[in-house]
Amino acid sequence: MEYYFHGTDQLYSDGLDKMIKIIESGGIKSMNERGENTPGLYNGDDYISVGKWDRDKSNDSNSCFYGWIFWCPTFIIDSNINAIHADNRDGLSCFVDEYHVKDKIGLDKIRGIALPFTLIERNKEYLLKTLKLLKYAQEYKWNVYESDMFLIDRITKEEVFDDMNFNK
Repeated sequence: MEYYFHGTDQLYSDGLDKMIKIIESGGIKSMNERGENTPGLYNGDDYISVGKWDRDKSNDSNSCFYGWIFWCPTFIIDSNINAIHADNRDGLSCFVDEYHVKDKIGLDKIRGIALPFTLIERNKEYLLKTLKLLKYAQEYKWNVYESDMFLIDRITKEEVFDDMNFNK
């Protein structure tokens, strides 16, 4: 099965804060759904950017995987969402492997999270936020992965479970 990925585009503790905020708000939301308006975003105010792994494109420096999914806290999302390739959205995207989802991705569509665990060392604040995210992952029965260049290989080998009743 294929998955979409939504990185927080924030490294270190800020990315964890953003991930916690997304979970506590009930899902990944567009700027308009959050009641915010920030001009200049590539995906506009009505869309959420997600990446879809493409081995031929995803090592490209113009890839959302190369640029931020592999290096920051990331949501792993069921492929059964209505996502359109960003090229079909009037050239708003700057990533070759980017897709857009209108308005919201609910927590029920999230299948896992990836976290850069290497940042925990000697950082109590990061550790505490990571523990909070691990509790959410346990509550929602999401798989948890290390966020790095080998993320896709691990997901492919382990297979993220579609059954939300799966218990680790």
